[in-house]
Amino acid sequence: MPRSLRPVARLVAAYALVLAMACGAVRRAVALHPTSQGEIIASVWKGGALVERAFLPEIRAKDPRIDAAVREGGALVFETVVAEGPILPWPRWALGISLVPGKDGLRATLGDTIVYLTPDDLLARQVYGHGGRIDALELTIGLDVARLSALLAERLKIEGEGVDVLSRSSLRRIRVERRVVREVPPITAEGLTRAQVLEGVAAAGRYLGLSVLQDGRFRYAVDAVSNREIAGYEWARHAGATFFLAQAAAIVRNEFLAQKARQAASVLQGAALSSCGGLPCVGDGPVIPLGPTALAVLAFSEIVDKHLDEGYAPLVADLSRFLRAQQRADGEFMHYYDQAAGRPSDQHQVGYYSGEATLALVRAYRITRDPADLEAAVRGLRYLVGPAWSFFGNRYYFAEEHWTCQAMAALWPYAPDAKALDFCMRWHQFGRALQQRAGDSYYDADGAMGVGPLIEPRLTPVASRCEAAVATLAIARRAGTFSPEEIASVDLQVRRALALLLRQQFRPGPQHLFSDPWAVYGAIPGSASDWELRIDYTQHAGSAMVRWLEETEASPTAGSL
Repeated sequence: MPRSLRPVARLVAAYALVLAMACGAVRRAVALHPTSQGEIIASVWKGGALVERAFLPEIRAKDPRIDAAVREGGALVFETVVAEGPILPWPRWALGISLVPGKDGLRATLGDTIVYLTPDDLLARQVYGHGGRIDALELTIGLDVARLSALLAERLKIEGEGVDVLSRSSLRRIRVERRVVREVPPITAEGLTRAQVLEGVAAAGRYLGLSVLQDGRFRYAVDAVSNREIAGYEWARHAGATFFLAQAAAIVRNEFLAQKARQAASVLQGAALSSCGGLPCVGDGPVIPLGPTALAVLAFSEIVDKHLDEGYAPLVADLSRFLRAQQRADGEFMHYYDQAAGRPSDQHQVGYYSGEATLALVRAYRITRDPADLEAAVRGLRYLVGPAWSFFGNRYYFAEEHWTCQAMAALWPYAPDAKALDFCMRWHQFGRALQQRAGDSYYDADGAMGVGPLIEPRLTPVASRCEAAVATLAIARRAGTFSPEEIASVDLQVRRALALLLRQQFRPGPQHLFSDPWAVYGAIPGSASDWELRIDYTQHAGSAMVRWLEETEASPTAGSL
């Protein structure tokens, strides 16, 4: 080693040693210790609210208050404390990252009063996963300390204390095991069947179909616990949900879903439609993003292709002209249209839009048979797998390419691109390195896209990558240039992702914590403990399921391990 680097090496080594010692000290300070006689917490829930609670010496024990609440229609749940440990006393924000979502709760002591906040309590108030936000990663982690404080004050019957109730209480972390009376056989990658996936599609379609309101808009985001709508709306996600409804209607053969797809589509050609330089586009405001138009083309193309309403074919052609007008000479797309300037804006690029536009154009070509649509899609894909990734690390790092690989698969019958297929196979190899297995973290993580053992996996990245993996797998099988081992690896990657999505789908989910379980039946949450239900969460998962069903039906060997 050069002499000039030795001080740096010593500094790095010292830093690593100090960090390891600090982590070891923290781990010892907050370690959980098994309890030989853990308290059994019997809770009765009704309409998503806790109505009665008692502490029992054993599960078979009886309590008159519990029995009365169950007779009045409440759902009885047992939670057994199996371990406990301390909480970091300082700094206070450390409390926000001290609990494992869905597994850990708190025991709080204030004077002579002891209360428990179990995982069910924290899930019902959506305390987990709503703490600090990392904007660069679009990730929110930790506890919402304000909600936690309000819940604790409520249980301690303290008014006007605010966050101070946390400082005044003595807190202990508890690990809890829940006993559910209704056991559901686990869905696994090895045992995955077409019937299970078809049931998942039907349930997801039911949820989104019932979410279409009278005016054709969706209940865009819903709090699963209260069944209340959350503010916000995006046309791109409206179009994506419409696309899935059309997919589901065709594969389930359900007229209700077909009617809801047409109803949602009517808004895209009505209230959502604008003019961009004399061409129709989807969006509103002074600057129109490319994504909503691309996904609207995808939705309309699916509706026409599945013969739900062939009257949308002319609009597919018109919207495709706008997409082509946004394409640069090198194949990349300009992602916005500036209404005031009357021209495309190339000052800011965002993720997904170029892949969405490329996929939309090739799907449009199936309907329009306009060579310009096909040529634009070919140039778009070449850019996405070529110049867009022309840097030294492109074989070791990938962004989200789920639209890119779906575009590759859609283009294959017309313009097969071996380079693009290789790109997508390498991207899925990268994904497999990130895909978690059972035991990799505290969560139900087999099939998840992991960012470490402590952060709860999000389900939408699982779904979107699964969509692309099924599409890539179909083409890899036809190409015949990959080994059986590579094909089997992608196949298992897909099955593990689908099994996770089906396990986490609300069918009906922890219904004792929901005010209206059947209103959210079939939805896919943000994660196992984040129960905000946004329409694109269910759409991506449902579309992945539909793609797998279509592929296993087309290929007799695809449905078996």
